[in-house]
Amino acid sequence: MQGHDVLILAREKDLTLPLLDETGWPYQCLSRARQGKSGLAIELVEHGSKAWRLLGKHRCQVVVAVSGAFIAYAARLRGIPLLVYYDTEHAKIANKISYPLATRIFTPRAYQQDLGAKHERYNGYQELAYLHPSRFKPDPAALAVEGLQPGEPFTFVRLVSWTSHHDTHDFGVTNLHEVVRRLEKYGRVLISAESPLPDDLKGYARKGRHGDVHHVLGFARLFFGESATMASEAAQLGVPGIFLSTSSRGYTDEQEKQYQMVFNFNGERARQELALKCAEEILADPDTPRLFRQRHDRMMQEVIDVTALVLESVQQYARQ
Repeated sequence: MQGHDVLILAREKDLTLPLLDETGWPYQCLSRARQGKSGLAIELVEHGSKAWRLLGKHRCQVVVAVSGAFIAYAARLRGIPLLVYYDTEHAKIANKISYPLATRIFTPRAYQQDLGAKHERYNGYQELAYLHPSRFKPDPAALAVEGLQPGEPFTFVRLVSWTSHHDTHDFGVTNLHEVVRRLEKYGRVLISAESPLPDDLKGYARKGRHGDVHHVLGFARLFFGESATMASEAAQLGVPGIFLSTSSRGYTDEQEKQYQMVFNFNGERARQELALKCAEEILADPDTPRLFRQRHDRMMQEVIDVTALVLESVQQYARQ
């Protein structure tokens, strides 16, 4: 990166390591995700102690992290500036660890909390760090692996495992068979799931490389799922998103109120039936592609290239 050496430290959680393996970038895995508060405490010590050693060995000048809970103490003990980029308000345990120790906290403008003097809001969303139009364009070649043709209508369904510490007691889809039955009236259904699918629905699972998911998502007619991140990713790609979860996010709320790119079914409205009715209305409307292209274009005119912000911030603190 512009003459700098970059040390990538990771933890084994969900698809993090397979994605890194596909990039070919060198990295070091310091811990694996564990369950419960006791498991989190063990991992914090394990990860933090290894990070402390490596930060010193490589003489790092700046630490950049999403959330940053697992490296915050190591950065503080080494006296290294910690730049945290995050967008999840209800990740209370992680935020209580990392925010007080961070040098600077960067969040989307829609973040629902004021984090004080070191809090910097930006015009955009975290997903723009890798999906801004100046840096990413969906490749239709990725559709072939899924048995799809360019222009063929399909819905992209995302299911999460609900194992993150901020997912406790949350839920979303309650009857996956009903979701598939109703959505496939309007085209193919493609499912990306963190947990195994029922045997009779395994034929709907994505088959392609993990890293090609956005190339596929960018051609979907609709996103329907439990992941706020993927609902926002769909919006950045011009695809209407349905976010179904008992918890909410400031950024997806804004994407609904300001741009009508995401439709949130959270809290008391976290009902599968309501979400499916909304999905059916979008899929049944022949004007949907044109309408959402217009909304996407307006949104892209009002947001920044988040990668440029990250690079500028890193260079600023590296010079101090």
